[in-house]
Amino acid sequence: MYIDDGSWASKLAIRDKAQATVLDFIAAIKVARADAELSESLSETGKQFATLETTMKSTRQVQEVNFGVLDNLRATDQASESLRIEPVATRE
Repeated sequence: MYIDDGSWASKLAIRDKAQATVLDFIAAIKVARADAELSESLSETGKQFATLETTMKSTRQVQEVNFGVLDNLRATDQASESLRIEPVATRE
């Protein structure tokens, strides 16, 4: 005998909330990209998020996208570090 404990409904609600959050995040990135001049690596990361497919069916697809985004975020961190300027010592 099958007993519906509501877990499917809650899983669907969680999925819907996650999709809505991702879509809001994508919209914010699109606006930020349009309003700012970004470095190439930041722009590429933004493009990846802006084209993120929220209806991916397999874990493999999600994993591939995650690794691509992580690679771009690492490159962004490296670029940021290389542009950091040490503070000039003040004379007393």
